[in-house]
Amino acid sequence: MRSASISCALLPLLAAATASCQQESQSLTPKTFDGQTETPSDFARFVEVGDGGRFDTSVTTYERDGVEVVLYAAVHIADRACYEKLNERFRSCDVLLYELVGPADARPVKGRKGEGFNPLGMMQQALKNGLQLSFQLDEIDYMPKNFVHADMTPEEFQSSMAERGESLLSIMYKMMTDGAKMQRKSPEALQGVAEVDLVEAFRSGDGRHRMRVSFAQQLEAMELMAAGGEGSTLLEGRNEKCLSVLRRELGKGHRRLGIYYGAAHLPHMEQRIVDDMGFRKIRHEWLEAWDCTKRADGDVAIDDVASRRASKLQLLRLAKTGKAWRAARGEDAAPPADLRELAALSSADKGLVFVDPWGTAYRVERRPGKKLWQARSAGPDKQWGTKDDLKMREHSW
Repeated sequence: MRSASISCALLPLLAAATASCQQESQSLTPKTFDGQTETPSDFARFVEVGDGGRFDTSVTTYERDGVEVVLYAAVHIADRACYEKLNERFRSCDVLLYELVGPADARPVKGRKGEGFNPLGMMQQALKNGLQLSFQLDEIDYMPKNFVHADMTPEEFQSSMAERGESLLSIMYKMMTDGAKMQRKSPEALQGVAEVDLVEAFRSGDGRHRMRVSFAQQLEAMELMAAGGEGSTLLEGRNEKCLSVLRRELGKGHRRLGIYYGAAHLPHMEQRIVDDMGFRKIRHEWLEAWDCTKRADGDVAIDDVASRRASKLQLLRLAKTGKAWRAARGEDAAPPADLRELAALSSADKGLVFVDPWGTAYRVERRPGKKLWQARSAGPDKQWGTKDDLKMREHSW
């Protein structure tokens, strides 16, 4: 199984799924500042270092009559350390304007799991887990009082699309076709992106590292594609809403204002701030978003994949016996201490297994706050409470 590159046609969709003081410390190392004061600015870059490198996002500061506006380039999956630095920096702002198409003053709750079927969110979560990164909404704290919602409401978004003759389907289709065109017409956008033999990479123990590097190299191309939506609701329409909130907050006398938006939004936003609002760029620095230093995977070897798959099936069978157990023993009946009692149920799956492939007995318990069950395995390391634990839940239907 080879992957010449991760499809550029899909990358913009991953970026679009989350559409979504004290003086800032000056103890930064000089290498974080690159001396850029001209515009247009770079807001994301991949820096190759040996067998790896890093993906950086920018922090760009503009000034007018002693008032500062700071553009923080957002990337929706990154190393946890990046989000920790951003949380600290946001405290230096009088107000921090953030993106999220949602009700007025909506605030994402840190770590809250989304409800319903969201395929784009599922793709982001899969990337987060596969590349051992963190998800923006799990790490950024949107609760501080200086955070200000600066994006469209769903009603405004729908109205803007109607005015422009757009639909969500047409926007997504355009992004995919633009990505495909870039692959055909601009191969230089993917220059340096090496082919990845995924099977060999994981057998050698550095598959996750090589996938991370491949994705990081292509995030630059993704930004080019996502920034190509001139005049669209998804890009410029939401930017204009943010800038209207910026003008309102400037009118309140704030002296340091931050904007936390996806990197693809920032070229247009910078142009409006500089050309139309009279700000001048005074500082540009880089934050490391993805550390792509070469390292061993250190968790799941390819030989464990079959065992983990078998274990998940066994766990699901155990969890599903909860319905029959409660029917026989009462709705409030707890799982038995000896799981072998489950095999006596007339409706029980005859393929029940009570010990995982690595020799540790399974555990069955109630899901927190529910009567429904969940079954757990300690995983290959045989230690409970570690990252390789497995869990399957009894479904409510």
